Amino acid sequence: MLDLRPKGYAVELYFDKKMEDDFFSFRESIYKSGVNPVLGNLGDRPHVSLAVFGEVDIEQVIKITSNFVPQCRQFPAQLSSFGAFPTDSNVVYLQPVPTHPLLELHKRFHDHLQENDIQSSHYYLPGQWVPHCTLEFELPDGQFDLALRLCKEYFKPIQGTYSSIGVIAFRPIAYLTEYPLPK
Repeated sequence: MLDLRPKGYAVELYFDKKMEDDFFSFRESIYKSGVNPVLGNLGDRPHVSLAVFGEVDIEQVIKITSNFVPQCRQFPAQLSSFGAFPTDSNVVYLQPVPTHPLLELHKRFHDHLQENDIQSSHYYLPGQWVPHCTLEFELPDGQFDLALRLCKEYFKPIQGTYSSIGVIAFRPIAYLTEYPLPK
């Protein structure tokens, strides 16, 4: 019997439309240069994950998120460099500048989770979190090496605004809700 339950959930910080378009344009350029899409075939949006969960009361997470967003504001975003996580998943990502507003928003969100006895994956906890915007993942080693080489050759910083926060289920990706950040 096929198990259709999500493998997990995430709360994601999204960019404005122009910044998303610039991200997709860069990712498309590495595909045209030989990197085979994996994440690019899953219908993802560029984002910075604030928290990731396995089993969780997702309705409670959505409620916490909807109550949190009105306390926030849009703020500048810049993907300034690229990197990789040294795991079997061969993750290549673009690195957002870890500004005070980004780190503060992340910490405050986790404070709200903690007040409600909800624990995110330890990789996303304040003090352990590496903010990142995944470009590709699950690449075979040769594709991973090619993606890093192409990033070194072609990547230019991408600037814009953090404009909304959403909640998703993943594998497959299902966008559950999204809340615009007040201006």
